[in-house]
Amino acid sequence: MTSESEAPKPDSTSVGVSKRNRAPFWLGLLTLLFATAYIVPGLTGHAPWQQDESESLAIIHNMLDTGDLLVPTLGDEPVLEKPPAFYATAAVIAGLYDRVLALPLPEGVAVPDALKLSPDDAARLASGLYLLILFAFTALLGRATWVRNGQNHGEGAIALLVLIGTLGLLQSAHLLVIDLALSAGFAMALYGLVIAPRRLFWGGVWLGTGTGLAFLSKGLLGPGIIGVTAVLLPLFRDWRSGRYLRVLLIALLAALPWLVVWPTLLYLRDPDLFQVWFWDDTVNRYLHVAVDGEQLAPQTTAEFWLRTWPWFTFPAALLAVLTPFVRVRDTWSSGGVRVALVASIIGWGVLLVAPYARELYALPLLAPLAVIAAGGVTRLPRLLVTPAYLVTVLVFGILAILLWGLWIYHMYSGQPLQHGVLAEYLPMDFDFVWHPVAFITAAFFTVVWVWIAMRLRAPRPASLLAWPAGIIMLWGLVALLHLPWVDAAVREPGASAKATTTMPTRNAGAAGEVEAVPSPAGS
Repeated sequence: MTSESEAPKPDSTSVGVSKRNRAPFWLGLLTLLFATAYIVPGLTGHAPWQQDESESLAIIHNMLDTGDLLVPTLGDEPVLEKPPAFYATAAVIAGLYDRVLALPLPEGVAVPDALKLSPDDAARLASGLYLLILFAFTALLGRATWVRNGQNHGEGAIALLVLIGTLGLLQSAHLLVIDLALSAGFAMALYGLVIAPRRLFWGGVWLGTGTGLAFLSKGLLGPGIIGVTAVLLPLFRDWRSGRYLRVLLIALLAALPWLVVWPTLLYLRDPDLFQVWFWDDTVNRYLHVAVDGEQLAPQTTAEFWLRTWPWFTFPAALLAVLTPFVRVRDTWSSGGVRVALVASIIGWGVLLVAPYARELYALPLLAPLAVIAAGGVTRLPRLLVTPAYLVTVLVFGILAILLWGLWIYHMYSGQPLQHGVLAEYLPMDFDFVWHPVAFITAAFFTVVWVWIAMRLRAPRPASLLAWPAGIIMLWGLVALLHLPWVDAAVREPGASAKATTTMPTRNAGAAGEVEAVPSPAGS
C-alpha cells in the first residue's frame, strides 16, 4: 500500500498545461455569450433604416402573400439581379413563426408579449440566422488557420471577437440585407479552402455549399472571388496535388444544386425571365461595367474606398497588418493566412476597380481580415497594448456616460434634451416610456464592460477584450434605451434631414441595383 507521503503529485508543468487547455474553453464560452449579446438587441422592433430594408420587406411580403419563393418581386416588377435565397429564408421564417404562434396552448398559458413578433420582425430573424452562420464559420476559420501541432490557443474565438469589434459589421449587422447571407456563404467557402489539404470531403462540401449560398444570395460577385482564389491556391504547395483536384470536384458537386436548380426552375417558369436574368442582369451587366463604367468612374470608386476602408475595417485591418510583424513564422507558414490573404487581395481589388461603391459590398471581406488579425492579438507588445487599452476605456467610458446621462434626463424631464445637434438628427417631441427589462439588461451590459475593463488591465493582451465588449455595450445601450427614439427619426421623414443619407435612385444601366454612396453615419 502506498503511503500518503508517497502519493504522486502533479508537477508544475502539468498544472500549467491544464490551465492553458482550460483557457480556450472559457474564452470560447465568453465569446458565445458576446455573440448572443451582439445579435439579439436591436435585431427586431424597428422600422426599415435603409432603402435596402424597405425593398427586402416588400419582396418578402410579396412572397408571403403569393407563396412564390422563386421570383423576387418588387411591386409588379421582378428583381432578378438578386437571387431569392435571403428573401425566401426570411419569408419561410416569418410564415413558420406565424403558424407557431397560432398553435393552440393549454388553458391559462399565453405567449409573452415580447415573443409576439410582427411579420416584419419575424422576417428579420433571417438576418440573425445568417449572422450566426457568419460568426460560426469565422470562428472555425480562425481556429483552422492558426492550428499548430494539432492545437491552437483560442484563435477561433479571438477571430470572432475581432469581427464583432469591427465597425463595418456593426453598421449593417442588424439590418435586413442580403449581404449578410453573402458574407456567411463567403466565410463558409473560405473555411472549406483552408481545411481542404487535410480534410478532403468536408473541405469540398463547405467550399461548394458556401459558393452556392453566395451565388443564391447576390449573384456572381461572391462565387467569382471564391473561384479565382481557388484557382490561385495551387501556387502554394499545400494545394498543389491531385488531392486538391478531388476537393474541387466534391465542391462542384456540392455547389451544383445551388447553381442549377433555381436557374432551371426560373427557365421552366418563364424563359423570358430567365433570359432577363442571365443576359441583362448577369452577363451584360458585367460586360457593361467592364466596357462603359459610366455610373461611377473607377477613380471615384477608388477614392471612395480610400476614405471608407480605414474606419470600415477598424480595428481588424490594423491588427491584420501588425500580425506578420509580431508572429512572423506562424503567419507565413499558415495555409489559412494564405487563403484569407489571397481572397482579401482579390476582393478589395474588385471593389477598387468596380464602377459601383457602397460600404455593404465590403461586408464579406471583414471575416478574412479578422482571421488574419486573430493570430497577432496575443503577441502584441506592451508598447501597443497599454495605449490601446487606455484609449478604449476612455472612449467607451465617455460614450456610455453620455448615453446613460441622456436617458436619465429623458426619464426625469419627460422630453428629449433640447440641443441643436440632437435636434438636427432626432425628433424633439418624442415621449419616452419606462421599460424595466430594457433598463436591467442595459445596466447588466454596462456592469459587465466595467468589470472587464477593471479586471483585465494592460499590459496583458487580454485587456484588449475591452474593445469588443465596449462595442456590445454601446450597441446594447442604443438598442435597449434609445432605439424607439432613433426609430421615430426614421419613421418621420421630416424629423431630420440627416437621419438617413442614402440616395435611393434606380438606374437602368445598373440592372435595377440601388445606387447609393452613403456617408458612414447614414448607411
